[in-house]
Amino acid sequence: MATILYFVKLALARLTPAQLIERARAIVLAMTANINFTTPNPALPAVTAATDALELADAAVLNNGGRQDYLARNQRMRELRDLLTLLGAYVQVTSGGDPEKILSAGMQTRASASPVGLLPAPGNLRALTSSLSGVIDLRWDRVKGRLVYEAIIGEGDPQLPENWKPLVVLGRNSYKATGLKSGMTYYFMVRAIGAAGPGPFSDPATEKPK
Repeated sequence: MATILYFVKLALARLTPAQLIERARAIVLAMTANINFTTPNPALPAVTAATDALELADAAVLNNGGRQDYLARNQRMRELRDLLTLLGAYVQVTSGGDPEKILSAGMQTRASASPVGLLPAPGNLRALTSSLSGVIDLRWDRVKGRLVYEAIIGEGDPQLPENWKPLVVLGRNSYKATGLKSGMTYYFMVRAIGAAGPGPFSDPATEKPK
């Protein structure tokens, strides 16, 4: 008999601004002081701040807003969706796929009878010099079934673990690394995080920013 596995279901893409605000506030309320999720990542105050920012941007649009108001609201929506996506990945990994724990976070579940294992390393990681000073553009192939990606950055000898540090956790397969030192060699690796946890890191990519 197949084992039924449960996953976080956010379904954020088609929500209106008002619905997204309501969903975010419900999740924050459910996760506040929730013993199943003691160290939310991203932190709940960051989600609340992004929700407040969207609420203000939406009010500006509804108050006879112009083109810039619409653009600002769209950006605030993207930012809040990104945070909720990361929070959903945290809930998935921390809950171990327990449907009751997922529901306790104010999130919906979906079931699957398919076996789930660790995801493969992302392929074709590229580090590309940007036209902007101190910026490197990262791109890699999508990994099916991933919740989020984790990227790390290294300086100095890439064979030494202590030379690597976290860079970003995100839902898309591209990232713009900023604030880098011009002419310094940087190394990057990426891994996919799925329902079963983090997979292996990709082969490293290296580049020097302008």
